[in-house]
Amino acid sequence: MKIASIVVRACRLPPASPWEDATNKVQGLEFVFVELATDTGLAGFGLTYTVDIGGTAIKALIEDYLGPLVIGMDPLDYEAVWTRMNRQSRRLGLGVNAMATAAIDVAVWDIVGKHYGAPLHRLVGGSRTAIPVYVSEINLRSDDTLDDLARRVAGYRAQGYRMAKIKIGRDDPEEDVARICIAQEKLGPGGRVMVDLNQKWSAAEALRLAPRLDALDLGWIEEPLAYQDVDGHAALRRAVRTPIALGESLFSREQVLAYLKAGAVDVVQADVAFVGGVTEWIRIAHLAQAFGKPVAPHYMMELSLPLLCGAPNGFMLENVIGGSLAELGLVASSVGIVDGVARPGAAPGHGLVPDWAAIEAAALRPDEVRAGFRGGSK
Repeated sequence: MKIASIVVRACRLPPASPWEDATNKVQGLEFVFVELATDTGLAGFGLTYTVDIGGTAIKALIEDYLGPLVIGMDPLDYEAVWTRMNRQSRRLGLGVNAMATAAIDVAVWDIVGKHYGAPLHRLVGGSRTAIPVYVSEINLRSDDTLDDLARRVAGYRAQGYRMAKIKIGRDDPEEDVARICIAQEKLGPGGRVMVDLNQKWSAAEALRLAPRLDALDLGWIEEPLAYQDVDGHAALRRAVRTPIALGESLFSREQVLAYLKAGAVDVVQADVAFVGGVTEWIRIAHLAQAFGKPVAPHYMMELSLPLLCGAPNGFMLENVIGGSLAELGLVASSVGIVDGVARPGAAPGHGLVPDWAAIEAAALRPDEVRAGFRGGSK
């Protein structure tokens, strides 16, 4: 079997509900989709994404370089396909090359599953058939009140969720504490709140402010510092009891390894689209397992679900409000979540069926981006 052709599409659309955190107000999500066709008639669907910026670069990198590079290769040799893309694109650094590689790699795994008639979660290990889900919101608008937050969290609890992640990072730390307490109150006994700072604090601020959160029995503190600051995270980890979670801003197993060796992370949150796809994500999950750490991947709920059910150290699935492919109308079916638990499907491959009409309707057009892009970083 050989890869015979590749078609690349991209779209840009806003989150299904507004996203704003301590460091960014999101204008748009950019998704890049690929279809790999083989000479046997099997085809695979892959995707990657970026927030606000870079979708045109990713699409061009796939169309002009990585796509032609894998034509003629056997998709069952997924390691060979991934390695060839990685070796040829590594001089670009880390980031765009991994995100572009991911789209092709995900499509390759879709073909592998269809060839063997097996769903993705079994292909990557088959450790379980269900995983707990936490609801994750990106809502730190200045006009978001405690009453607003209380109503939303009460709604999550009514839907069966017992774990929720909220954004913090207000200029007044007491406002953060108040938000945490009201979320805990509305989740009720047995509930667990996690918090996400999106790299808001400096190392000094973290050492001053994080111990205040220790008494609140949080599930974790996520991305408290700049993603490059391994030493700062290690110092913070030694200073607090609350687990530290991170990984969404890392693009390789080598970056994850640096955090693990430094004792700077408790929960590894590698994003399948950011690290280069399924092939690299599996390596990172096994690496984390060797250090006794669980994995709770960032975003990409539909793809993260089978990966978590494959990995023996799979921890929790993130359901980001306003960001699932189903909420955005880009795929034909959604993840079924019942009482805060999700189960992977039985269809061969990853099971995602794109809505090409919806993708085309939101097509990423460079001229429109150039005319309207302003950025949302604070």
